[in-house]
Amino acid sequence: MIADERTLDALDFATVCARVVGATRTHRGRGLAQELAPSSDFATVRVEQARTAAIRELVVARDLHVMPAVETAEFTQGAALGRTLGPAELRSVGEALAAAAAAYNALREEPNEVLAPLTAGYVSLRELQRALTDAIDERGVVLDRASPALARIRKSLQHAQSDARDRVAAIVRGGKYAKAIQDAVVTIREGRFVVPVKAEFSGEFPGIVHDTSSSGQTLFIEPLAALESNNRLRTLRLEEEREVQRVLEMLSRSLGAQADAVECNVAMLAEIDLLVAKANVARAMDAIAPELTDEAVVHVERGRHPLIAGGVVPQTIPLDGATQLLVISGPNMGGKTVALKMVGLFLAMTYAGMQIPAAFGTRVGHFTYVIADIGDEQTIVGNASTFSAHLQRMREMLARADARTLVLVDEIGGGTEPGAGAALAIAMLERLLAVGAHGVVTTHATELKLFASGTSGVVNASVRFDPQSFRPTYHLDIGAPGQSLAFPLAQALGIAPAIVDRAQALLDSRERDYESALAELSLRAAELQSERDALAAERRGSERDRESLARDRAAFDAERTAFADRAEERLTQGLREFSNELQRRAEATQAARPRVTPAQSALLAKTAEEMRKALGIKDAAATAGADGTFAPNDRVRVRSLRQDATVIEDYGDTVLVAIGPMKTVVKKPDVERALRQAQGDTGRRAGDTRRGAGDTRRGGRSEAGDANVQAAVRTMAELDVRGKRYVEAEPEVDRWVDDALLAGNSPLRLIHGKGTGMLGRGLQEFLRSHPGVKSVRYGNEDEGSGGVTIIELR
Repeated sequence: MIADERTLDALDFATVCARVVGATRTHRGRGLAQELAPSSDFATVRVEQARTAAIRELVVARDLHVMPAVETAEFTQGAALGRTLGPAELRSVGEALAAAAAAYNALREEPNEVLAPLTAGYVSLRELQRALTDAIDERGVVLDRASPALARIRKSLQHAQSDARDRVAAIVRGGKYAKAIQDAVVTIREGRFVVPVKAEFSGEFPGIVHDTSSSGQTLFIEPLAALESNNRLRTLRLEEEREVQRVLEMLSRSLGAQADAVECNVAMLAEIDLLVAKANVARAMDAIAPELTDEAVVHVERGRHPLIAGGVVPQTIPLDGATQLLVISGPNMGGKTVALKMVGLFLAMTYAGMQIPAAFGTRVGHFTYVIADIGDEQTIVGNASTFSAHLQRMREMLARADARTLVLVDEIGGGTEPGAGAALAIAMLERLLAVGAHGVVTTHATELKLFASGTSGVVNASVRFDPQSFRPTYHLDIGAPGQSLAFPLAQALGIAPAIVDRAQALLDSRERDYESALAELSLRAAELQSERDALAAERRGSERDRESLARDRAAFDAERTAFADRAEERLTQGLREFSNELQRRAEATQAARPRVTPAQSALLAKTAEEMRKALGIKDAAATAGADGTFAPNDRVRVRSLRQDATVIEDYGDTVLVAIGPMKTVVKKPDVERALRQAQGDTGRRAGDTRRGAGDTRRGGRSEAGDANVQAAVRTMAELDVRGKRYVEAEPEVDRWVDDALLAGNSPLRLIHGKGTGMLGRGLQEFLRSHPGVKSVRYGNEDEGSGGVTIIELR
């Protein structure tokens, strides 16, 4: 072990372990918790810490828990030796196997290489477990389903019991023996149905006496008429007992044949139970997994002693490269010993695989020995005073101390003449420094405070006190020595002021000056720390307010977005209904299908946009127009695709571009002109002039032919309108279908996405009314399913 029993007792390690014991659910797991001790192997410490952290994650995420289970070793050993177990014993083994199976399955659902060795030896015993739990219930009763023979016997037993009871009840109800019967009830004696008969009429009632009342006035007689029925009932009960015994023997043999596997599974369950108990204790303490390092360091960040109830004051204690030894001073009852114990207890808990109640940033390093001298260990039998017991313990420390030793000493050098005790303490600390040991000591000696102030690797620390009331605040200040406050405490506890004044006068002048300077320094340090704490509290309050505002803003934005979505849907629905109504009226008057001109589409889009602005639902994409317009054959760069493209047609807010053989529609904010556009513009203008002259010479080509050529250039078999509103998509789809009709392209594939389905349904209604469209349908699985519409043209 890394620490002896005296050290662990002084650190109250057993009290912390008792919490783990109380959190276990299995008998064997409880035994493991009772034997819990810090490991001396740092590699094992790493493994146990990792396992506790992994199990805690499962406890939080998967509600991992362990079902209760008794100790099974005695039962499995007896079964292996051929002993027939009782039904309760067999049932308890079955429940233990069920608990082990549940724990195994919970760990297998979330594979973890740290936990994998725990379940490596598990053996599936499902058939044995089901045989035990199906045959015997929670009360330890062998059930009818344990065997077909037992079920048959018990069914016959019920009939026989009813027959025997009915026969005896018929005699009781009959009038022939009415005077002889004491009470008109049927009762049972020695497993047989009998009738209570008055003693004076026993000779008149034919039957066999089985019992008498305590007064002797009543005899319990089995009627001769029911003798045969009772005999049959007794026979069936004997058969039942034999069959139950046979079932128990069979189950015991099955258990004995797999005793080793059962013990292996129960051992796995106990280890998981211990880890779950550690995790639950860690959650109750709001503990964290400390950072493990190969250096011999202990850095506690805002640690809270786990055995102090109520509002514990967090303490930060550094024992690292810059601080080898920490000398804590200050008034009694200020928390010096609690801080010292906490360091040792955290180390012991870490090395036992437990998490510690501290803040993130806490580090625990590699130590090979921890030794503590805390409390009064004087004994009359051992002829050891407080000081001699202290010296014996210090001798052990000095003999074993090395660079990986942690030393904890309460009131070092105490129990003897103050000057000599302080000198001896300094010499011991110098020895510990020389061998590289780390430690925490407490003291009231001024010499030790001065030694800490002037020695590299040794740091003063003090427990803070309230400057007005001189009450301890239990805060630990690193870097400043503390006052013992003997005189203020004496006054506070009722010592006469005259006596306190006389004591101060008797104090050496240098000591008095030192105490005065130290008191002023401590007062200033306490005031500064109080201001620092207040500023930190204000900062935390500001952070909380900022986070609250951020949450409120996020909630408001989410509500605004939801409102915008609802308003957009209602607006789109209204526009579509308006368009449908126009179509309906045109058809009713047998007028030609109204064609929406670009100017009308622009006006409708502008009106819809103004409505969106009024409702406060205008999105960024709607206002992000591009600069200028694009002409056919312009070279552009599509930012989202990171590809160069050629413009085919400018649709206003969108542009139809060709990227190699692929054509697609992109939004203008996603398009930028290529670097050589200016030169291209000049060449294109010159080419346009030449083409104009050529067209004049080609007078034989018809205007319809030119329209077909231009349509073939513009059209494509696929159009993507995802992200558009109906009022934007409808004119674009109309132009696309017209171009396809001129070019002779069919079928067409319209991509509108699924979403709410409003855009797809609206466009399909529009296309069904288009005179050039033959049929409209949703795509199949290969074509894009409900997010795509396939269009056949006439």
